[in-house]
Amino acid sequence: MKKIAKFRYLLLILCVTLMACGGSRNQPTDADLRGYEELKEQVNGSGFEIENQWAIPLRGGRINLIGNPNYIRFKGDNVDLFLPYFGERQSGGGYGEGGGIEYDGPTEKLEIIENQQNRNIRIQFEATAGTENLKFYINLHSNGNAETSLNSSQRDAISYRGEAKPLKEENE
Repeated sequence: MKKIAKFRYLLLILCVTLMACGGSRNQPTDADLRGYEELKEQVNGSGFEIENQWAIPLRGGRINLIGNPNYIRFKGDNVDLFLPYFGERQSGGGYGEGGGIEYDGPTEKLEIIENQQNRNIRIQFEATAGTENLKFYINLHSNGNAETSLNSSQRDAISYRGEAKPLKEENE
């Protein structure tokens, strides 16, 4: 009987220890909180830009974008972007067009969702470039990582992975 009681006691201590250790790993660090506060400030006022290192087309593997010009620049409700495109175009477009996704103007249906618990911000907006309707979904993380998904009325969907940083003075 004493062995069973000791075993139960040992098992209880083990369970409590594991639960205590498991709960602490999701606690935000000071750096996470500072990064999140800086990110909120950039999104809600001072502006930011995203430079992507990877393109992930719907059909095919990841494509390294390092050394290829690409950007998404936010200043208030305006966005200026150039993203290289890799994928199939279903309709529209013509010969001689660059093939990338370009837009400079106001965002339509802009929605900013802040998630304090996960320390990230989701931005959704729409834009119209010529006859093409574009829908953007951007996730910004407190560590500077950015994920962008793009749906188009004329092309296959594509995603990008990169870094968000404060908007540079010469781009404002």
